[in-house]
Amino acid sequence: MNTEKQKTKVTISVPVYNVEKYIRKCLDSLVSQTLGEIEIILVNDGSTDDSGQICDEYAVKDSRIKVIHKQNGGLASARQVALENAHGEYFICCDSDDWVEPTMYEEMYAKAKETDADMVICDFAFNYPDGRETVSHQPQNLYTQDDVVKAMLSRKLSPNTWNKLTRTSIYYKYNLTWNPEICQGEDALMFRKLLLHPMNIVFLPKVFYHYRRDMLSGSYTNTIRLKSFRNVEYIYDFTWTHYDNQNYAAEKANHTIQLAFIALRCTEMTKELFQASFRDKLSLSTFFRYRSASILKSAIVFIAKIDYSLGHHIMRKYYKYFYK
Repeated sequence: MNTEKQKTKVTISVPVYNVEKYIRKCLDSLVSQTLGEIEIILVNDGSTDDSGQICDEYAVKDSRIKVIHKQNGGLASARQVALENAHGEYFICCDSDDWVEPTMYEEMYAKAKETDADMVICDFAFNYPDGRETVSHQPQNLYTQDDVVKAMLSRKLSPNTWNKLTRTSIYYKYNLTWNPEICQGEDALMFRKLLLHPMNIVFLPKVFYHYRRDMLSGSYTNTIRLKSFRNVEYIYDFTWTHYDNQNYAAEKANHTIQLAFIALRCTEMTKELFQASFRDKLSLSTFFRYRSASILKSAIVFIAKIDYSLGHHIMRKYYKYFYK
């Protein structure tokens, strides 16, 4: 990782891949930030459209923008390249098809300095093509890092890194890196790695980040392939290994139910694969020992454990209820 003397307050990592339709709105929101001392690292991850040229165009106009062109390696590899070239006191991600509010980084940085925080977490919004916007308020009553872990494992707290301003030295100190083999859920894995180490975490309850969500696209949210499921399963296994049962038994049980629901949505999942994946991970007694965060999800997974075909059929009928 880059150990050069830090010159900026915030480094913004932007992985770029075939987003020529959206990237100008993203970059316009970044260069218009009220915090001037920022570094914007655009990692063009082998785009085959005009995304790379647009990045170069913006770099010519704004010296705070650094463009790195590389062969396609996925989101995790692009985020890692940005981290290795970061000079900011704090580090944060921004996806190239999203956009941010003008004061996002100024206010988050000010909060970090005011509280000597290692991480500042803000609220965000989902924005849809029809103009709808739904706000995701992050929980505020988390007083210890243990509370934060429980909220993350129970999905009350988003695991994304684009709404979390993190002290760059934390990555260096604990040698935290993005796993290039994880193409889905790479942020969730990194957040879990970060939470294994002591940090001062504070919340700023303001909506700064806008996440573009298209329910008609072929994204992971809408279409889950077996490779993506295996990525999520890897993150589950990491969680199971690194977070102990005594403190997080209920949260890990809910985490397993969520994984099983994702498996049911996987287009290449079969009864045999499902049973092999959850024979040991999820016993029927789990459903009665721990209260699920989602009764409907829990019921569907419970049915699938007994009768896979029926559980899968019910999931297909109701899954969009969870992804409005």
